[in-house]
Amino acid sequence: MSGPPASRPPYASMLIALDDSPRAAAVFEAGTALARLTGAQVFLVRVLTEPTDIPPAALTTPDNLGRDLERAVRGEFQRLMNTAPDVPFAAPLVVEGDPWRRIIDIGKQLDVDVIVMGSHRTHGIERVLGTVASRVVNHADRSVLVVREPPRS
Repeated sequence: MSGPPASRPPYASMLIALDDSPRAAAVFEAGTALARLTGAQVFLVRVLTEPTDIPPAALTTPDNLGRDLERAVRGEFQRLMNTAPDVPFAAPLVVEGDPWRRIIDIGKQLDVDVIVMGSHRTHGIERVLGTVASRVVNHADRSVLVVREPPRS
């Protein structure tokens, strides 16, 4: 007589999406705390974008800028991962594109159980179009944990 089939933990893997904002540290902390509780494997991702307030014709890319930026992000990720030696990290990902679409696509490709990302107060056009976090929440086919910015006192 055998017991019930072994079930996969609810959060066996997670994607933590980090940007270059000051709240990224809080997102990392929340994600790694959840990983410690669940034993989840963690994938870190940063989506690099071109500035939207500069006309495309004005954009020039100095030699090696993309490679240097990617190297800097990978170094930042390594420093973060070193602060959580008890968390099982996969190789971090640095990609280009539309952040909300890339986060969703990578979540699907890696078949993670949950996406962890930050949110911030919206203003201006973001109230109309939606933030990256709201778009991920509305379009992802998996759970999303949104780490909110603490209220201002």
